[in-house]
Amino acid sequence: MDSDIPISSGRTNRGRLLRRGDAVVRPLGEDQATERVLTAVAPIFDGAPFPLGRDGEGRLLIEWVEGEALELLGDRGANGRAVLESVGLLLRRLHDATESIASSLSESSSGLSDPSGRAEVICHNDPTPGNIVFREGIAVALIDWEYAATGRRAWDLATALRFWSPLRHPENLRPGEETLDFLARARWLLGGYGASHSQRIETGELLRSSHEAGAQNAIRVVTERGVDEYERWVNGGGLLRIERDGQWLKEEQERLIAALR
Repeated sequence: MDSDIPISSGRTNRGRLLRRGDAVVRPLGEDQATERVLTAVAPIFDGAPFPLGRDGEGRLLIEWVEGEALELLGDRGANGRAVLESVGLLLRRLHDATESIASSLSESSSGLSDPSGRAEVICHNDPTPGNIVFREGIAVALIDWEYAATGRRAWDLATALRFWSPLRHPENLRPGEETLDFLARARWLLGGYGASHSQRIETGELLRSSHEAGAQNAIRVVTERGVDEYERWVNGGGLLRIERDGQWLKEEQERLIAALR
């Protein structure tokens, strides 16, 4: 019998996921929307893991995807143009593959959903470095689908740019990120996606809304974990980091839109 091994990566689910053989065990009470979305997406998009049912305790089981995630952007020499272009291409393949089924899942939503209500494609909604699996420096799969829902292509792209460029206040940058050319990286990702002129402008215009959705979701997640956890997060600068990024995106929005197009 396979033993359960804690998975240390991830953001909102860090420390809450387990690996059991060739499966990932999701937390008890996982919303059925995750299972429903993956049941629809995995057969038509090879960058999504298959759902494997539930275990004896009712926890959702998801196919384990071999590879590695880039938790820190500044710590690898290979984290350059080819990496960013492959991330863009992976998102493009997801969106192209799910165009035809988006309307059938149009009622799906999550804490990071596109607020427009438009169902162009299935958006992953959390395509951060820790949620993309690489093999030999190329993005091959998206994991952690609990926030997936229908939305606009540009909504997913805006979230990806915020984390992969990264588009953050200088004081919020992590070690090694200070030297990254965030505008070039944003253009590489959009180039890999093959984004049109209008998609680039729309993506730039959605950066602030994407940040606000992420901020509200982060506060909700931490609050649900209890008063002590919320206070630790605030005292550790969590709320301050969110406010800094929001102000920076507001001040830089016009420059970012001009650079992206």
